[in-house]
Amino acid sequence: MKYIVIKFLLLSLLLLRNEANAQVSLYRNVLPNGNIKKEYVEAKNNKNEVQVVFSGLFLFYKTFFSSQDLTVCTFTPSCSEYGILAVKKFGMVKGGIMTMDRLTRCNGLSPQNYEFDKTNMLLKDDPRVIPTVPVVSTIK
Repeated sequence: MKYIVIKFLLLSLLLLRNEANAQVSLYRNVLPNGNIKKEYVEAKNNKNEVQVVFSGLFLFYKTFFSSQDLTVCTFTPSCSEYGILAVKKFGMVKGGIMTMDRLTRCNGLSPQNYEFDKTNMLLKDDPRVIPTVPVVSTIK
């Protein structure tokens, strides 16, 4: 009986250790003050000066303004991430127009027009992917 209890305790200790390591890896980007450090891959690997300027504006907005608000965006990627992706894929003019269009659609009033992302529990609207559900407005 004593050996069974010891085996049970050792096994539970081993399982708790693995679970603790998994939790630590989940929070590897948490800063000491409790804020989450997120790296934006979209703002890297710029090909020209226009993309550098838009990426700089994006990072400035994310650092100083967006960090003040709660994360209440109904879309994935967020509007600012959408903007940087649209400018990188379609250029300054068309990407800028697509970003302005997205900002006017940034509400939850018509969720039936967008695909639902079950992992993030948000509506999908990615400029890099052709939508499977018809979007309200498209730019050609």
